[in-house]
Amino acid sequence: MQPYSRLGKVLILLLMALAACDGLQGNQPPNSAVGSQAELEAQRTPPDDFSGLTNPLKNTEKNLTEGESLYQANCSSCHGSGGQGDGPASGGLNPKPQNLAVTQNKQSDAYLYWRISEGGLMEPFNSLMPAWRGLLEEDQIWQIITYVRTMGN
Repeated sequence: MQPYSRLGKVLILLLMALAACDGLQGNQPPNSAVGSQAELEAQRTPPDDFSGLTNPLKNTEKNLTEGESLYQANCSSCHGSGGQGDGPASGGLNPKPQNLAVTQNKQSDAYLYWRISEGGLMEPFNSLMPAWRGLLEEDQIWQIITYVRTMGN
């Protein structure tokens, strides 16, 4: 059902290897649920291409189940199984992955879709989050967002 879960795992392993390199630990800001990176995320608005997007999917059992499955296969290694930014690959990452259980309710659908689609390899984020555009279909990204919206509730 998840054609990209193997590719997602390969990407995560690549990211872990990159994060282990000394040069990637540089002068990037620290991150926590209430730290400067989380505040930076909350203040950003998506580019015009993403502005105004809203989740077209209903909060159905099927979308939640698919979203959870996609999240666990592609996102949990960094963001943690409960979205707290404490996944097994998070230890070597700087900035740390967002605590989605805390921040998801402060971010618009457009923002979440933008960040998942485009990743974090850009200013001002400078994170190793991969761009999932092209790896996940549009509906799969929305299913992940549907599931993420249940975190921290």
